[in-house]
Amino acid sequence: MSKLIACTPFINILVKVRPGATPGTYKVETMPAVLRVSQPDTIINYQIFDSGSENIVFTGMTVIPEENDQFSEESISISGKQLTFSDANTSKMKLNVTLHFKNDDGVEFMHDPEVENEPEGG
Repeated sequence: MSKLIACTPFINILVKVRPGATPGTYKVETMPAVLRVSQPDTIINYQIFDSGSENIVFTGMTVIPEENDQFSEESISISGKQLTFSDANTSKMKLNVTLHFKNDDGVEFMHDPEVENEPEGG
């Protein structure tokens, strides 16, 4: 008898980017604002779904603490609109993620959502 293998958990975070009050600045919102991960080996995908009339793309991410055994290296889609990585979620901890973006003019900016690892039973 074969054993049914559970599907890999997948969390999609929507990212909205709008020009800020000062030229060259941006207001970034993520939905949800704080991500709580409860299942092991979860795939996390940040997706720019609304950037108004501007072409905003991901250029990477950094994580604090930098030395952690929770996150894999990120992967950016060919379009630049999705940034994906996996979260082992084996330790209860807060990880500060900094998402890196740029616009068509090469202006770079960042946003720092938080990820809370809360393993089930942990």
